[in-house]
Amino acid sequence: MPTRRPRRTRWLGRPPTAPDGRGLRGHVPQLGDVREGDARALALARTFPRGSPDGGWLPPDRVAELLGSYGIPLASLTPVTSADGAVRAAAELAGPVVLKADVPGLVHKTDAGAVQLDLRTEADIRRAYRQLTAKFGPHARVLVQPMITGGTEVIIGVAQEPVFGPLVVFGLGGVATDVLADRAARLAPLTDTDADELIRSIRSAPLLLGYRGAQPADVAALRQTLLRVSRLADDLPEIAELDLNPVIARPDGVSAVDARIRLTPVQPQDPFLRRLH
Repeated sequence: MPTRRPRRTRWLGRPPTAPDGRGLRGHVPQLGDVREGDARALALARTFPRGSPDGGWLPPDRVAELLGSYGIPLASLTPVTSADGAVRAAAELAGPVVLKADVPGLVHKTDAGAVQLDLRTEADIRRAYRQLTAKFGPHARVLVQPMITGGTEVIIGVAQEPVFGPLVVFGLGGVATDVLADRAARLAPLTDTDADELIRSIRSAPLLLGYRGAQPADVAALRQTLLRVSRLADDLPEIAELDLNPVIARPDGVSAVDARIRLTPVQPQDPFLRRLH
């Protein structure tokens, strides 16, 4: 009985082009609008903060700045220091909002009670602010964000593989990500074909592609986000971890509503190893 070859082996064994000349493995897009210089300056400035020579997690405003330099969509975050400030910030968003406590080192914000969802009235906002500051301290930093509803929650992440470099991870997101572990990964830099295969390789892919007549998510925007995250990870080896979870994929686009980035000093690697993939 023939032995089934591993998926990665089959992928590497494909010819680079089809008989009609089209690429089977795809191509890595140029993404000429990224601001690599700005991102690199930010990473270098934050990799060795005073008292933390081994790096650490970026604060939310720096995360937003870094993602913005690569055109990665992130729902707006407004820091506030009072209940009045939260009410004013919510009024500018003109819709339901979310309040989050920014707590250093806190990974699962929802499980820890650091997120208050679907706040519609001034009373709701003030109550949520009081609850967050009572739980996490009167000087806790609170962030106001628009409430994004509908769509499918996915996760897009980056993890460093010790030998080959950054892996781009994609899967079902939200609270289900740790329970179902419905994820796939590819080495950066991604080609457009890699990005499409990532989207379609998870078990939950039908939810994105129009399950039972539902309107499909904006797959082109999802592909673009994967490619931009891949480029960011490939350009900045200082990124040890990156998590966009959840990313809301809707018919009218995608937007990350929570993001974390951890920077560490770059470790020297054999440059020939990255060519093997």
